[in-house]
Amino acid sequence: MYKKILALVLPITLLLSGCSKDNTDNSIDKISSVRGTLLLNSIENIYPDGLITQSINGSNHIYFDFEKMDQTVLCSKPNCMHNNAECISKVVGECPIIYNDYIYYFVSVNGVKETKNGREFYINSKLNRISLETSEIEKVTEFTDCEPRTNYLIYNDKIYFCGHDLNPTEDEYGNILSGSSGGTTFICSIDLKTGEYKNYGSVYDGDKQYEGASSSSSGHISGFYNSKIYMEYSFSKEKLDTIDLTKTDPRDVFTVMNFEFNPETETIKESILPSGSYIWGNTYVYSNYPENSSTVLYNGDKYTVDSVDSYISGKAFNYKLFLSGKWYDIKNGTEHIWNDEYKYWRVITMYEDEYILANPESTKFEKMNEEELLALDKEK
Repeated sequence: MYKKILALVLPITLLLSGCSKDNTDNSIDKISSVRGTLLLNSIENIYPDGLITQSINGSNHIYFDFEKMDQTVLCSKPNCMHNNAECISKVVGECPIIYNDYIYYFVSVNGVKETKNGREFYINSKLNRISLETSEIEKVTEFTDCEPRTNYLIYNDKIYFCGHDLNPTEDEYGNILSGSSGGTTFICSIDLKTGEYKNYGSVYDGDKQYEGASSSSSGHISGFYNSKIYMEYSFSKEKLDTIDLTKTDPRDVFTVMNFEFNPETETIKESILPSGSYIWGNTYVYSNYPENSSTVLYNGDKYTVDSVDSYISGKAFNYKLFLSGKWYDIKNGTEHIWNDEYKYWRVITMYEDEYILANPESTKFEKMNEEELLALDKEK
């Protein structure tokens, strides 16, 4: 079987030669025209024709092209050597967003400042963008009520995200403490044409009655389905320091809720669907835990696969439910376990009619057709 495989190791010649408009890989030009609806995060920053990841040493962001199955440094700066702090691939933060000839990225700082009224907690968040044509950096907008979470949805030229107020609390000595859990999570948007920022309000406040929620609650955008933005919100009713998480499934500890936001009416409501592992386009995958089965909503039909827990990693393409190292036919439940070489690999997306697979570290990728995928089956 012919395998199209690439380890994401930057060639020394690429790092030494730099790049200019004349010698930059065509991948940069290709992704500059990306538009439409996108769901992006720092773990799987996937586009229709490729993905953004980091080099193995973590020093540069890399764009990996699905058509050519090759890579380039995510930088369009003329004569850049990619080895200093000014390289675009280093400037763009944890989760760069490529859209309509720009690379967008968030910058957020927080702390405590002294004012005439005493000590105050502050957040300063900005959305910047870098032109793929000129490499110039400009501020799109800034806001002070929250810090963005790194799951972003682009829809109708707006970027939607959950923002967190960082739960500032004052202790008995007057110290102001903050953290990434508890507090309030909002649903927000920024119009990429006008720069207008909107905070639509809290996703959920009902958890604040529970003692454990102040140190455990969190929320993020989880998908887009039937023209609605889905958000998962979870919290523990009890304090986590009283629970041994090594001896229990987190789903037995955390209350997991699912909300949907209608971008047309700008309203939030709790969804009738459970939180899902893959929510995109015409596909919605969710576990029926504690029942040992999973459900796939696909092209308007509903399928249940018994003895399978999709949990947080299940994805569905072409009537197949994919988990790490295996997949199931959602029509008849047939299990296909991959051979030892691909034991922990996973399908991350599809490009045209082929499957894109990644190893557990996301340092190697392969592109396979149906025949090649079936050839991965372990001999029984």
